[in-house]
Amino acid sequence: MSPQLVAGLIVLVSVGAWFVFLGYTALMAGRRKTEEVSIPLPEHEEALAGAKAVEGAPGYVRELPGAEPRPKPRRVSEDVEGVTRRQFLNRASIAGSLIALGQFGMASLDFLFPRLRGGFGAKITVDLAGVSDVDEIRARLTDSRTPEFVADGRFYLAVYEGDPADAAKIPTYKAANVPATGIMALYRKCVHLGCSVPWCASAKWFECPCHGSKYSINGEYRDGPAPRSLDMFRVEIKGGKIIVDTSSIILGAPRGTITAQPQPEGIHCIDL
Repeated sequence: MSPQLVAGLIVLVSVGAWFVFLGYTALMAGRRKTEEVSIPLPEHEEALAGAKAVEGAPGYVRELPGAEPRPKPRRVSEDVEGVTRRQFLNRASIAGSLIALGQFGMASLDFLFPRLRGGFGAKITVDLAGVSDVDEIRARLTDSRTPEFVADGRFYLAVYEGDPADAAKIPTYKAANVPATGIMALYRKCVHLGCSVPWCASAKWFECPCHGSKYSINGEYRDGPAPRSLDMFRVEIKGGKIIVDTSSIILGAPRGTITAQPQPEGIHCIDL
């Protein structure tokens, strides 16, 4: 289940629970107002109870014999007499709950529709220690034959070592735009259990320290429990710059894909 779907379900459940709570509270308040407890009274006490009920009724004023009639109390509006403490606390709690619910909803929407402007999950313009020109980067990677790690995008940048015609026959390479650019952006996570895969300079392979999976300089599977080659990101060249789209992971080529470097070029760094 995707994080977006989980967040959406949380929002729906939270809003639904809030409305259920409000409805239950209103229902219980109505019941408290309408329910009356009837207690049987002896016959000789019924008249006294009726008199007391009349005297305790709102607006009742007892008049003494010979006294001038008192004016009946006038109901004062809320604007004049002010808001009681109970009313203030009730309204403050409801307003605070609504504000908290609104903030939670806005935060959830921001999570569901992030505005990525850089870093992993967005399009990254490659800059290797101040070098961003595609020709300079290509020459640097070709001479060293060492992939460069781009921390912001969590990928290794490498020059594809193989025939572009062979790469065009592999759907994964076509999706990553390898035949057109000749450059690969290899996700650093091992496809076995997700460990970070370092570069072995002696063997010139990627070798996972967790369970010994090994990949060629092209990220192609060579050994170990990994089910496929390293995953990749799509690479584009615009305005002489290399742009890598890390918003979508492209699954690596299947086992048995060998377009270059079938054997290691030195001793292994990981011997598992």
